[in-house]
Amino acid sequence: MMRVMQRGRVRARVMLGATIGVGLLAVGVFVVASRPDPIEPLAENRLYVPPLLDAALDGSVARFELAVDESVHDYGDGVAVDTLSYNGQSMYGPTLRWFTDSYVSIDVTNRTDATTTTHWHGADVPAADDGGPHSGIGVGETWTADFPVIQPAATLWYHPHRDGTTGSSVFRGAVGMVIVEDDSLASRSLPRRYGIDDIPVILQNPDRGDDGQLLWEDEQEGPETTVNGTFDPFIDVPAGPVRLRILNASQKAIYELSSDRNGFLVVGSDGGLLEAPVRVNDLTVVPGDRVEIILDTRDGIVNLIDDDWGPILELRPDETLSPAPDIPSELAVIDRIDPATIINDRFFHMDRVDGQWVINDAQMDMSRIDQVVEFGDTERWILTSDEGAHAFHVHQTQFQILEINGEPPPPEEQGWEDTVFVSENRSVTVAARFNTYTNREVPYMFHCHILPHEERGMMGQFQVVGDGPEDA
Repeated sequence: MMRVMQRGRVRARVMLGATIGVGLLAVGVFVVASRPDPIEPLAENRLYVPPLLDAALDGSVARFELAVDESVHDYGDGVAVDTLSYNGQSMYGPTLRWFTDSYVSIDVTNRTDATTTTHWHGADVPAADDGGPHSGIGVGETWTADFPVIQPAATLWYHPHRDGTTGSSVFRGAVGMVIVEDDSLASRSLPRRYGIDDIPVILQNPDRGDDGQLLWEDEQEGPETTVNGTFDPFIDVPAGPVRLRILNASQKAIYELSSDRNGFLVVGSDGGLLEAPVRVNDLTVVPGDRVEIILDTRDGIVNLIDDDWGPILELRPDETLSPAPDIPSELAVIDRIDPATIINDRFFHMDRVDGQWVINDAQMDMSRIDQVVEFGDTERWILTSDEGAHAFHVHQTQFQILEINGEPPPPEEQGWEDTVFVSENRSVTVAARFNTYTNREVPYMFHCHILPHEERGMMGQFQVVGDGPEDA
């Protein structure tokens, strides 16, 4: 039986407004009026950090090998829990490191007892290499994805994406992170020592039965959050700025994150770095979302906190570790989409009809193409819902948020995104370019990343066609 968290609920926060300008970066990372009271170490378990998998270079090609397999994980209570993983881990998979302008080739072998796939979530890749439901990997088979890395520095991830089993596969742990690096000054200036001051943070809320095994049930989630498969974790970090690459890999949990040290800086969203750091007190992270934040530990222990689940990760400063330099006030240059270049509008309405989750009144059908996009077009997509909370995700492209409920997005949501929160109280308008690949045979997906919604049919398919680079 899963233990009940003993660390208590959320501590009081310093309320400074939803967003504070980056002028506070003038001296160090955070400016405080006086040294805060010390926070006592309370977390019980050392954070597991997935291993970093660098490529084997074959001429100009960066080669990776992955294998998805049945596995067993101990959450710390002595129960051998049946899980899925990559490359022999007890849970999750290694973190892949790609470099902008490189060419990667990834062999994925299926060692499970059922057909699976592996999708590169957030990656701008050819449809045949995207790893969606049409790219099944049979039992014992190996599938190869190869493509150029055409994106800037970003945090992406990979997971199975077979129609009808995506949610249960991710829930069981078949998840891995991808770090894209480039040679920009901002990328080189941010904390980048993996596992030291650049930490992957994979969030889930596993539900477990009386026997301790994972219990996949529609709309159900567990009573406690794990980070990288660790309950109640801590990690030793330098006394200074620390970068957390946060991935919400939960089945449905929407995290409301804060800290017990004057908030934090947001430096990156789904598709890469922001134009400048944004200081916030709290941040909403929906399933499928990635966000890169900076916490500062120069004044002692810092806890990452969720409104519902309380402290979820404790950062303990270690004076023997050299700190990263202060965070620069300027980060990426973002090519803003001019609304005047938009030539087509599309509407996507997420709803529940007769007990079924649908987009535009339709459920997923592998044999049906729902939308056809012309190569080279820039489009406006209007996302709405009458019922439920949703995480709208689109494959292949990154978009920019134009409006939320008719108003411009806050600074932390003005970067590149591929997943966005939509509900009956939150309509979102985005703009995207479709100018990299075409394929008349294999479609891309759009869907809700609330995993029970996706598994119950809240997904559709689109193709990009026209005079552009054709998939092999």
